[in-house]
Amino acid sequence: MMESLAVTILEKLSSAVYKEVGIIWNLKEDIERMKNTIFAIKVVLLDAEAKANNHQVSNWLEELKDVLYDADDLIDDFSIKVLKRKVMAGNNIVRQVQIFFSKSIKISYGLKLGHKMKAIQKRLDDIAKTKHALQLINQPMENPIVYREQRQTYSFVSKDEIIGREKEKKCIKSYLLDINAKDNVSIVPIVGIGGLGKTALTQLVYNDNDVQRYFELKMWVYVSDDFDIRKITQEIVGDDKNSQMEKVQQELRNKIEGKKFLLVLDDMWNEDRELWLKLKSLFMEGGKGSMIVVTTRSQTVAKIMGTHPPLLLKGLDSQKSQELFSRVAFGGLKEQNDLELLAIGKDIVKKCAGIPLAIRTIGSLLFSRNLGRSDWLYFKDVEFSKIDQHKDKIFAILKLSYDHLPSFLKKCFAYCSLFPKGFVLEKKTLIQLWIAEGFIQPSNDIRCVEDVGHEYFMSLLSMSFFQDVAIDDCGGLSTCKMHDLMHDLAQLMAGNEYVVVEGEVNIGNRTRYLSFRSALESAPTSPSSFQLRTFHLVGPQMNASNYLGQSYVLSFSKLKFLRVLTLCGLDILEIPNSIEQMKHLRYIDLSQNPILKYLPPGITSLHNLQTLKLSECSQLRILPEDLNKTLRHLELNGCERLTFMPQGLGQLTNLQTLTLFVLNNRSTSVNELSVLNNLRGRLEIKGLDFLRNKNAEIESAKVLLEKRHLQQLELRWAYYVDFHPWSLPAKRAEEDNKNWLEDEMILQGLQPHHSLQKLVIDGFCGKRLPDWIWSLSSLLTLEFHNCNGLTSLPDAICNLVSLQKLCIYNCLLLEERCARRYGQDWPKISLIREVEILPMSPSLLKYFT
Repeated sequence: MMESLAVTILEKLSSAVYKEVGIIWNLKEDIERMKNTIFAIKVVLLDAEAKANNHQVSNWLEELKDVLYDADDLIDDFSIKVLKRKVMAGNNIVRQVQIFFSKSIKISYGLKLGHKMKAIQKRLDDIAKTKHALQLINQPMENPIVYREQRQTYSFVSKDEIIGREKEKKCIKSYLLDINAKDNVSIVPIVGIGGLGKTALTQLVYNDNDVQRYFELKMWVYVSDDFDIRKITQEIVGDDKNSQMEKVQQELRNKIEGKKFLLVLDDMWNEDRELWLKLKSLFMEGGKGSMIVVTTRSQTVAKIMGTHPPLLLKGLDSQKSQELFSRVAFGGLKEQNDLELLAIGKDIVKKCAGIPLAIRTIGSLLFSRNLGRSDWLYFKDVEFSKIDQHKDKIFAILKLSYDHLPSFLKKCFAYCSLFPKGFVLEKKTLIQLWIAEGFIQPSNDIRCVEDVGHEYFMSLLSMSFFQDVAIDDCGGLSTCKMHDLMHDLAQLMAGNEYVVVEGEVNIGNRTRYLSFRSALESAPTSPSSFQLRTFHLVGPQMNASNYLGQSYVLSFSKLKFLRVLTLCGLDILEIPNSIEQMKHLRYIDLSQNPILKYLPPGITSLHNLQTLKLSECSQLRILPEDLNKTLRHLELNGCERLTFMPQGLGQLTNLQTLTLFVLNNRSTSVNELSVLNNLRGRLEIKGLDFLRNKNAEIESAKVLLEKRHLQQLELRWAYYVDFHPWSLPAKRAEEDNKNWLEDEMILQGLQPHHSLQKLVIDGFCGKRLPDWIWSLSSLLTLEFHNCNGLTSLPDAICNLVSLQKLCIYNCLLLEERCARRYGQDWPKISLIREVEILPMSPSLLKYFT
């Protein structure tokens, strides 16, 4: 994994920014010398990692890793100074520039940097000399089977393509749908070793249409080795406030009382019968015929818990194993007809012992390389023959697949060890984190770094390092998980660089990435933690402080090399301005802090900041002025109290994510959106009623037309209702009649690019919709909320050939016209796959559940 760090440093030292550094501080020769030394070391890294079981080589690699990290931090310091210089010059603060870059200060700072560079250079020189003593040889950074350009397609088997489990599915369904069940609650255990597909089989049954209809209530909890009754109960009832056990168990009883439920307890390890009986007692209020399905690797667990005989999951037979392998390894390509390759594949499949995870992993590895017969033979006879020497053959197969990853993907995979087992990984977030850490290598083509990150993600997915992919409303991949065995592998490969703390803090000097799952007050601020690059603290936490006190944060801000800071779900009231000391920060996540009202002005001095996440900060009122132009992702989902957008937002031309844009009388103009044509994903524009009577602005408001990457657009006018959403006050009706023409002009002026895939219109008072809606050829989802001026849908809705889903919420006249079967407009929409018509918005349904 060190190769990618070395490559990153070399690319930085060769960039235009560091040429400028060399000129400003007279360090051109030092930079060139460091480049040459790192390159000379880089070419022996493959040989060194192959000999890492040698104690001396292992120590050499650790020392090299330390100095490379220190070099990267120093180089980053250079770029921060250059960025600061450009920002100050751009703001025309001439006097400050003159002071900052006066001749004497410039010389003294250059000397300081020069001393630091020479200290690092000396360490690099010593390491370079030692490589000869260790007899390390130059090798091209390639795997034994050459890593060639990946095919422009991906092969992975989704959960609805599970092979060879028809009998097992039928057996489990017969238990679950037994109408003669005598007990209120019965337990069905599914037992098998890791990688057999216990969870996948259970998902297949859980999502079966017959099962969905049979049970009134369905719940799924990932348990793993942390068997905590309160946590399990909290997850079932959706309690995120760390309520006392008495309250939580009462909520559970209320939820399940008299209802026939299905509960899945996935990956159960607890063998303490008393603990299980305590948990089981909480479910006895359920209706007759309720079922609990338990997946476990332990037959002891099955014996303790089961009321039905356990289903002992076995490996796939040879025919099904070969079918799965062929589907993954060939991906439907012409090679599947190559009899010689098929014969080699059969020999490989035999060693996988019918275990689906092992078969998929090896099949994916072979698919990802455009290999010929000789390569397959080499793999079978040389690479795969080593597997027989291991007791844990499954883990050895997974490790083999990891070994064949290029170094930049190894780092991305190892980073996932910071998340707990069973964690739902959001693809977009994962890519943002990889970018912040510098794991994504720049592309030589026109693709942006996020697109390259997407390729990294898809490569890991196609090689079965990820699974359980979820699809969003636009048909894209949104989330995934890691198999437990893959998570174990990630932890093993991450080594002491990556640490997960769940109790007392005990991290070493070489820890760079930390995930912290204890109380905030005990967060690490000791000298051994000052080299950290990642700090994740995700709540809800017991005893988490509501205020990051200034004295505490002064200590906390000594983590000055942080690239990633996550403080989620902690009920933080205030972030002190001392955060400005963390100059290296690229990524800040303050999501789910519902009492956070303001951000400190110092956040605008973080000149490297790329991602700022503030979703579900429901009390956030304003954003700081002069947000950094480096910002690429600003997430504001659920920031209901945000009153206006800061001035100068239109200058953030690097923005790719802006989930919310709020208009009011104080707000920046909607035309600020005009130049933000790199926006992608979802955009919600709120407060469109403030554009009424602004004819000039409306006429020039063609601000969305060039945003070809935008997938979801939500256009919202203010809509006020009392507690009863079906009531329409006379005053509201009168206002609607006055505003309909202005609203039609506003909507006409907000025409998006024709590639839009989801459109939501909320609170629109107009009587007719603009023609551009019916030309959205890629539109998959169309929603109308609270649009009481709309009396019908035009015939042109039939032009939306891609439309899969139509939702009509609290649109009184439209509801009647589009009523299923007898409504006048029903024939126009009857062919749409999913039509949902409700007298209120889904967000209000919770009040009437």
